[in-house]
Amino acid sequence: MTASQSALRPFLRAPAFWAMAVRAYAYPASIVPVALGAAYSAYAHRADAAFRFSWGAFIVALIAGMLYHTACNLLNDYYDTKHGVDRPGTYGGSGVMLRGELSGREVLGVAYACLALGVLLGICLLLYMYTAYDLQAALTLLIIGVAGALGAVFYTTTPGSAKYSALGEPLVFLMMGPGMVLGSYIVLTGTVTWNAVWVSLPVACIVTAILHANDTRDIADDRASGIRTAAILLGPSRARVLLSALYFAPYVILLILAATRIAPWMTLLALTSFPLMWPLHRLFWTVREEKSEKLKGSVENTAKLHLAFGLLMSLGVLLGIWLM
Repeated sequence: MTASQSALRPFLRAPAFWAMAVRAYAYPASIVPVALGAAYSAYAHRADAAFRFSWGAFIVALIAGMLYHTACNLLNDYYDTKHGVDRPGTYGGSGVMLRGELSGREVLGVAYACLALGVLLGICLLLYMYTAYDLQAALTLLIIGVAGALGAVFYTTTPGSAKYSALGEPLVFLMMGPGMVLGSYIVLTGTVTWNAVWVSLPVACIVTAILHANDTRDIADDRASGIRTAAILLGPSRARVLLSALYFAPYVILLILAATRIAPWMTLLALTSFPLMWPLHRLFWTVREEKSEKLKGSVENTAKLHLAFGLLMSLGVLLGIWLM
């Protein structure tokens, strides 16, 4: 086997194992905020004749965000297994290392390869922004990019990391809500606006609900592993209250955004995702056991809700360009 073949070996293993390891079902968590930021950039500058949407910059930003996300998920899988959070019989994690389908070395190597590629694309975006806009715009993106990379690395890498210290939800809310939406907006406009932050809040709530649904479902397993999640600190009942708040808040915030004209009224299309949310809310209040097979698919279904809500909201923003 040549050196190049050896380097590529981890990527050539069964695609199904890697799809599980990277948690492909959760990719909307990084796709949706970048798409929403891009859509809002076009909406906010609809009357600016000088504005030109850069598909190249958008695609690079999207890929970079997905690479950061992939690195974070793989590092999470590796360190959850290493620290004993993912064990035989638990629901969390992909289980590819536990079952011997991928080695820890492969998972860790691909994680840092994805992170390095994401950083490289980020540097390309910085150079683009410096030439297309100015140094201030590039520095703003640099801050967001560095924060994203550090967040991906330190989410689970040490016993005191965010996930194990009840800080996972705030970190995910900021990184995959305002951070990614505003980052996408800055790349395409070279400017910063609070409106892009406000627009990010609905999807930030739902992406945080993905994590909190996972932690609420896994209270018993996580407690046994010795880590502290927000769900453990709150206890089962209050954890469910927070989860319900994260499920309902996006719909309330969306109404406020439309009423205040921060977002076009067509974003109310996202309200049609409510029938996807309601059964999830009811499921967690109906199934009160700390560990139940009935909750096993709740995380994936929350990710589907995030995708539906986010795409409908982004579509509404784009329709607002022509219907305002």
